[in-house]
Amino acid sequence: MTGESYTDAELFDRTGRLASAERRRNFRAPLHWTVYLAYGGSGPPIRTTTRDINKDGFYCLLDQPVTPGQRIECNIVVPMHRSQDPDDVVYLRCCAQAVRVEKIGSSTEFGVACRIENYCVCNPNGPKPPHG
Repeated sequence: MTGESYTDAELFDRTGRLASAERRRNFRAPLHWTVYLAYGGSGPPIRTTTRDINKDGFYCLLDQPVTPGQRIECNIVVPMHRSQDPDDVVYLRCCAQAVRVEKIGSSTEFGVACRIENYCVCNPNGPKPPHG
C-alpha cells in the first residue's frame, strides 16, 4: 500500500467534518412561502416570505427588527401538493420564538430565525362548523 497525500485536509474541521458542510442538525428546505407574522407592537400582521424551513422553524426577512426571544404568532401559507389552483392552500398556524435577528448588510432588512414551539394545520376551505 502506498502512502497518500491529503492535500485537502484543510477542508476538514477538528471533528473531521467538512468545514464547508452544513452544520445544522436538520436539513433546511429552501421554500419561499408566504408567512404572516404578528407580535407585540407590530400592529396588523406583517406579510413576508420564508427563505427556508426545517422541522424546527424558519428564516425570513423583515423590514423592522424583533427582539431575540420575542414570541411571534405566525400563519405560514402552505400550497397543497399537486394542485394547480394557487388558492388551494392550508395554513400552518404556529407560535414561534425569534432565536436570531441579524441586520442584512446596509439594507433596511433584518433576517429573523424563528423556532416553532407549537402549531396546528388549518384548512381555510375545509368544512364549516354547523350553525345553530
